[in-house]
Amino acid sequence: MLAETGRALALIAHRDVEVWQIAGVSLVVSVAALAAALVLGLPLTYAVARSGSRATRIGLWAAHSFAALPTVVVGLTLYFVLSAGGPLGWTKLLYTRTAMAVGQFALALPLLVAVVLGALHRLPESASEALLTHGVTPGRRMGWLLWEVKTAVATGAFLAFSRAFTELGSALIVGGNIRGATRTLTTYVALEYNRGDDARAIALGLILLAVALAANALMHAFTAEQ
Repeated sequence: MLAETGRALALIAHRDVEVWQIAGVSLVVSVAALAAALVLGLPLTYAVARSGSRATRIGLWAAHSFAALPTVVVGLTLYFVLSAGGPLGWTKLLYTRTAMAVGQFALALPLLVAVVLGALHRLPESASEALLTHGVTPGRRMGWLLWEVKTAVATGAFLAFSRAFTELGSALIVGGNIRGATRTLTTYVALEYNRGDDARAIALGLILLAVALAANALMHAFTAEQ
C-alpha cells in the first residue's frame, strides 16, 4: 500500500498529463454546473421566499427532498431523456460534458436552494418593507436581500460545488467515461480500481480529496469572517 501511495504521489508531482487533464475536466464541468445553479437558483429562491410562508415551506420541503436524490437516479432519468428514443434525443447531448454538467446542476441546485431559502425565510419582514418604502426596484431589492444572506449563499455554493465535484453515478451514466472527453476524477478512480491500477486510482483520489477539502476550508474561512 505504501508503495502504491508513493507511485501515486509521483504521478501528481510529475504532472502526469492524463491525470491533470482528467482533473481539468472535472473542474470545468462542476464549475459550469455551479454557475448554472447560481444564475437560475438564486432568482428562483428569492421568488419562492417572496411568495409567502406556505410557498417557502413547500419550497424547503422540495429542496431537501431533491437534495437527497441518489446520483444514479438523476443519471438514469437524464439518460432516458437524452437517449435516442427520448424526448431530447435529437440534441445529441448524451455522452458529452454538457450532459454531465446538466446532471451535476440537478444535484447542486437543491442544496443551494435549501440553504439560501432557509436564510431568506429567517430575515425579518421589516428588511424587505424598508426597501419597498424607499422605492427600491424589484431587481435591486433582490440583490440587497441576497447580500444580507451572503453567508448562506456562499455556504450553499460551496456545498453545491462539493456535491457536483464528487458525484459518480450521474457522470458515469450520461458521460460514458470517454477518454479525453468525459472522463472525470470520480469515473476514472472507479475505472482504475477495477483495472487494478491502485497507484493511479490513489493519485486521482488524492486530487479529488484535496479539492473537496479546499472547498470546505474556503467555506469555513468565509463564514467565520461574517
